[in-house]
Amino acid sequence: MPKANNKQARIEPIYEADDLNLNVIGWNVIDETEPENEVVVSEHTSKKEAVQAAEEFEQRES
Repeated sequence: MPKANNKQARIEPIYEADDLNLNVIGWNVIDETEPENEVVVSEHTSKKEAVQAAEEFEQRES
């Protein structure tokens, strides 16, 4: 019986501190399939790219 594809990813902003401000300078896609072993799988310059990459990651075969 084939194993179910249960990959789970989320995106998180990458911040850069600038005096009193926190600026978002990019986005990480994080594999949270195994919550005790989360891994950054890619970095992106836009939120849109990160969302697309996270969706593609979740669809990929194990």
